[in-house]
Amino acid sequence: MNSTTQNTGTHLVEQLAATSDAAPSQRLLHARGTWAQGEFVPSPGAAGISTAPVFAAPRTPVTARFSTTLGGSGGHDGDPGDQGLAIRVGDLDLVTFTLPVFFVRTGADLVAFLRATRSGDPAALPAFLREHPEAETALGFAAKARPVPSFTGVTYHAVHAFGLVDAAGTTRWVRLSLRPLHPLPALEPAEALALPGDYLTRDLADRLPARFELTAHLPGPEDELHDPTRLWAGTGTVPLGTLALTGVQEPSAEPPFDPLRLPPGVLAPRDRLSKDRSAAYAAARARRHA
Repeated sequence: MNSTTQNTGTHLVEQLAATSDAAPSQRLLHARGTWAQGEFVPSPGAAGISTAPVFAAPRTPVTARFSTTLGGSGGHDGDPGDQGLAIRVGDLDLVTFTLPVFFVRTGADLVAFLRATRSGDPAALPAFLREHPEAETALGFAAKARPVPSFTGVTYHAVHAFGLVDAAGTTRWVRLSLRPLHPLPALEPAEALALPGDYLTRDLADRLPARFELTAHLPGPEDELHDPTRLWAGTGTVPLGTLALTGVQEPSAEPPFDPLRLPPGVLAPRDRLSKDRSAAYAAARARRHA
């Protein structure tokens, strides 16, 4: 990481920390979570779509972390918000969320968004949306979201477009998602809040093993490829493999998840947000372990 990128990440994390009451040793946005282990098995045709080693190997070990993104360390798993799933499979890191699009296009806009939502001023969010109408799509999904019964029963989305490069050098830009093979219906808010505050973490061991399909979503001809706030109209999908999480297990060393840690055969997203997230993840790790 060059000094400019490092400074950008440090500045973003300092600003994010100012919107949060998290201690320096705590995560700023994914404080509550739990680890799992498993493996990834590629689909028969995946190696023909991308030359990434993970699609050629018969199976690859996986380290995963489920998380609840809002509410801080003292929040409740039934509170409004979305869930996250970060996985490390070979040379590929995927950092995914239950929302199919993101709120903003840059790290700076994310800081402004969090300031608006956490300010306590009822006029702050409408003022932000007047300047950033692109946030309304993700907010609409968030407003309709209901508490989940388990980390294992919902779909997770990587909101950026990744380029899958085949042996001939052809690139297909896709969005990736992890779809549960056994989806679960949502809970009513009162039902979820009556459960223990950490119910998603507490019952994960009993929910495993669980399997997800890694799916590549193809854009339509008019879709904006590199805007993470925009939904794609394209409905075509390609299965890339199966993620099987077999047990709860904390790794001996926490993997430094990075949205831009990608193998040959997978091109990095071209949007600004992916670069800002990568820099901020590195700076946030340094802050936690200082």
